[in-house]
Amino acid sequence: MRHILVFAKTPYAKTPYDRWLAGSDIVPVVVTASEYAAGYAHLPHVHAFDAYDTNQLVEKTALRLAREFAVEAVFARAEADIVRAAHLRELLGLPGQHVASALAFRDKVVMKDHLAGGAVEVPAYRRLDSAYSALGFIAEHGYPVVIKPVSESGSLGAVIVREEADLDAYLADPWRGAGEIEVFVPGQMYHVDGLVAGGEVVFVHPFRYLNDCLSFRDDDWVANLPLTPQDPSYDRLVKAARAVLAELPTPSQTAFHAEFWITPDDRLVFCEIASRTGGGMISAMVRQAFGIDLDREWLYAECGLPSTLGAPSYRPAGALCIPPRSGVLEHLPTAGQPECVREVALTGTVGQRFNGGVKSGLFLAGYVVGGDTEEDVAANLERVAGWFSDNTRWRPADSSGGTA
Repeated sequence: MRHILVFAKTPYAKTPYDRWLAGSDIVPVVVTASEYAAGYAHLPHVHAFDAYDTNQLVEKTALRLAREFAVEAVFARAEADIVRAAHLRELLGLPGQHVASALAFRDKVVMKDHLAGGAVEVPAYRRLDSAYSALGFIAEHGYPVVIKPVSESGSLGAVIVREEADLDAYLADPWRGAGEIEVFVPGQMYHVDGLVAGGEVVFVHPFRYLNDCLSFRDDDWVANLPLTPQDPSYDRLVKAARAVLAELPTPSQTAFHAEFWITPDDRLVFCEIASRTGGGMISAMVRQAFGIDLDREWLYAECGLPSTLGAPSYRPAGALCIPPRSGVLEHLPTAGQPECVREVALTGTVGQRFNGGVKSGLFLAGYVVGGDTEEDVAANLERVAGWFSDNTRWRPADSSGGTA
């Protein structure tokens, strides 16, 4: 019997590690967040924590368990776990992504330091360690600029500063700690998702965003749609993703989620990359569209298990994430959904109170939507978003009832 340690910041339904490992002699030892503990409760070794992202008892327990079970690998698919898993591997001499690589895929300044001057254009940027660095950068580059944390995901904490009043509003808020400031890049945003196994890119595909990563700020939906190989941007994006992976200290086994802009004057510009699967419904979309479960295949690669990847088949499919509004959810539609829906993930319950969108990867309702062509899928994504909006009811949070 062999063991691996799994940092499992995902619900069991999304990452059923024991089912994926069935038939092997590998047993997962799970460290998870309290809100997901019930889903993993049937497993023999599960340890759950409140305030999971920042609770350092997670690291202490993981180290104890890794030694107790003599784990052979550490698996972590959530952004919050990338660096803590790398530290643990390095401490124990285990294979997989180590700290220098994890930081290059997590810290946006370290990331761009690796890529600046390389094959893919990188926007002007600077580490933001005080108000003075923001003022100096804007004096050099002008408005607009984007200020964001160096290591968050899902556009959490990102601010577009278009003029001095925006800057004053940002500076008047409590200091958020180290961040990054970069020039604002206009254009259509794309993402490229894939898998590296045995040091080779074994799957890669580009997608475009409908709406954008900041739509959640307006409680608006965001969607993802695969590009066809005939799309004029397809080859450019695949080539850019491969170039970025080649210039970074990319681990031999990893999923990746990269983002790029194509500007109105047709420049391809790097945004960021993560050594994990994409958030929201991206993994579900890839599974429905290509028949590939990126998380499972990544786990197999980390464990040295044979891949089940075959030649990808393709059915057009897109992903839709709808954030909550501010208020108490009175009715959540679960019946009568359009027939184009292939997969659903609902994260809220009637009577629950919400404060609007938090980040692009977190949603109240997620859908994978099909169609005969990419154009059909794009229209169906709009149709499902409209159906959900028309059939969902909210009441103000200060009304009677509801939970905080």
